[in-house]
Amino acid sequence: MLLKPSIRSVIEWPILIVIGVVGTLFSAPTIPFSPLTNMAGAAVFLAGGIIHRQAHVFHRKAHEAVEGIDRLVTAGIYSKIRHPCYLSLILMYFGVAILWGIAWILIPAAVFTVLTVLTALREERLLLEKFGSEYREYTRRVRWRFIPKVF
Repeated sequence: MLLKPSIRSVIEWPILIVIGVVGTLFSAPTIPFSPLTNMAGAAVFLAGGIIHRQAHVFHRKAHEAVEGIDRLVTAGIYSKIRHPCYLSLILMYFGVAILWGIAWILIPAAVFTVLTVLTALREERLLLEKFGSEYREYTRRVRWRFIPKVF
């Protein structure tokens, strides 16, 4: 399941949508404090989209395999965290789950988050192999993978 995120998304997003539709049709348990939580979910989803867009401003080849990347991007949002695109996906998973308000969607959102983190860790090994000391120095300067001062 550690497929490239652009390939996984063809599986993950339909799963989130189907669970949301089925949950809505069959009155599944909802996340409390609606509509405030729904608005919070929309804000989290939007934040994920903005971060994703910012990441692509500086790294146009972000969706390519490591082999297709010819330089290490360290500017913009990449000067603060090493995996802004993956962070944006995680935010969008949970944002859509909270926005929809169906409690069951939180389960695949959590599973997809774990898969995304594992993908980022594997990608770091590949980047270290490809860029060597340049990537090692980058990880020393930019210590945080997803959230500054947290992880």
